[in-house]
Amino acid sequence: MMLIMTAATSGLFIVTFVVFHYINSVQNGSYMDEIFHVRQAQVFCAKNFSHWDPMITTLPGLYISSLVIIFPFSLGLDDLVSLCSIYNLRAGNLLYCCGNFALLFLLSKQLYLDAQSRRGPVCHLLLNALTMSLFPVLYFFSWLYYTDPGAVFFTLLMYFLCLRGNHGLASASGVASILFRQTNVIWVLFCLSMSARVVLERRLKQNKTTCKNFSTMTDWQEFKSILSLVFNQGFLCFVNLVKDILMSTVYYLSVLLGFVVFVCVNNGIVVGDKSNHQASFNFPQVLYFLAISTAFTFIHCIHPKHIFQCVKAVLKNPMKCILFAVLSYLLIKYYTYEHKYTLSDNRHYTFYVWSKLFRRFAWARYAVIPVYLFSLVNFYLLTIHKRMLWRLSVILCISLCLVPQALLEFRYYIIPFYILRLNMNLPSKTALLFEFLFYVTINAFTVFMFTQKPFYWPNDPNLQRFMW
Repeated sequence: MMLIMTAATSGLFIVTFVVFHYINSVQNGSYMDEIFHVRQAQVFCAKNFSHWDPMITTLPGLYISSLVIIFPFSLGLDDLVSLCSIYNLRAGNLLYCCGNFALLFLLSKQLYLDAQSRRGPVCHLLLNALTMSLFPVLYFFSWLYYTDPGAVFFTLLMYFLCLRGNHGLASASGVASILFRQTNVIWVLFCLSMSARVVLERRLKQNKTTCKNFSTMTDWQEFKSILSLVFNQGFLCFVNLVKDILMSTVYYLSVLLGFVVFVCVNNGIVVGDKSNHQASFNFPQVLYFLAISTAFTFIHCIHPKHIFQCVKAVLKNPMKCILFAVLSYLLIKYYTYEHKYTLSDNRHYTFYVWSKLFRRFAWARYAVIPVYLFSLVNFYLLTIHKRMLWRLSVILCISLCLVPQALLEFRYYIIPFYILRLNMNLPSKTALLFEFLFYVTINAFTVFMFTQKPFYWPNDPNLQRFMW
């Protein structure tokens, strides 16, 4: 297995490096957010840790990471700054790209072992992990100096360690992920909920009343059993339950408490440019996420049997579907945000989605409600094997992660997408192969658009390029 894993990782690294080198030859200067990130990293390389660019919104995890990666190569040299070129800084994300692939493989083994009580074939799991590692929104930033590859790496590492029960190390990885992007604190909360869920489910399995039919419980039966476990077992049992949950989640609670202190001292979550990054109640953001995630996993949704199951679920629950449609309409009508960056920056694909569709045709915002409904039913069916507490945790954390974001930005969807994609049933090899080719095609398209279709802004001599 190690030989196959090494070969797969080496192949991914070589291909990614070739594209990386090509992109750097075309765009050898800082581009967009890199202007701030590269400049700040080079300040850190000069051992000046007191200066901070006020336009940077994230904590210094990216720059600290770059120092850790580059420092061993500086031994014997007098000047570390000379090694902190944009090429070398970007190259650090190649390591995170391969690291993410390895973690996605380990997570696939862990999750499918738990879900199916058996180990899937190594090549099957490797194909699953390789396909996910090429997820276009993330893979594109493997070639640039952005926070996303590192943020995803430490979040996936936290998730894996949490599943393994190593909660101390998981919480430390959570701190690292927060240093890359503050909103990753939500996934610390997710790991806390999973840890608490394990305690509750262990108690249910030990209970004489629920142990026999635990695996076949409906959501409603599980909900009633948990209420009974919490409130009807006596005060001493309740105290012991709370104690067990606190002991299981103490590391995550410490991280969350520390983050609350940071927010109070910092007077907000973002570090800089606070006026353009205000929290919102952008509820439609969750709907956009569902639709985009369905688009990226459409290979798993187009099988006639799956479509039939979706239609059957809708017809079986007409009142719930009508309620969802009405709620979606109200949320779109009263809580849609149009961030000025979405409206003004035509370098992002989201600009064209919004300006050419949703902004030009007001009815289009409501016309896609059936797509949102299908996307919700789709992911419910794809993760129906997961228990109620897991689904509630995912819904809560995805909402907390996305709703406060006023800006329509596909990068916000990366970790929520991975959480859903990892917890689907293991797709067939055929479906994975088509998904792999689909991702390769999109990645080739985005590289082509970035390198071969530059354009100029009026009164600006710099080339502008398309990107996520």
